[in-house]
Amino acid sequence: MRTKNAIAICAVLAASSIGLAAPASADPSGTGCPEGFDLLPVKKIIKEYAAPGFDKAIKSEDRNEDGLLCIKILPPAVDFYDPTFFYQDNDFPVTA
Repeated sequence: MRTKNAIAICAVLAASSIGLAAPASADPSGTGCPEGFDLLPVKKIIKEYAAPGFDKAIKSEDRNEDGLLCIKILPPAVDFYDPTFFYQDNDFPVTA
């Protein structure tokens, strides 16, 4: 019984420490993007970086509908597609 309680307490402490650590990784650039990502218009990402047929998937990631996404272009050494990039919505709140 003590072992189960100890495991439960450790799980709660681990979960709470993750929540406490989030503000430390706040966006110092003010772009709403994680470190290493750039903020770009969705239209520019589709026009300059996306492969044909991926425009709908990229547009759907813009959940706050501000027309902007965070993008990180991987170095050319990654040999999948050219260019290979990650994208996600910025953290700006949804405007009403």
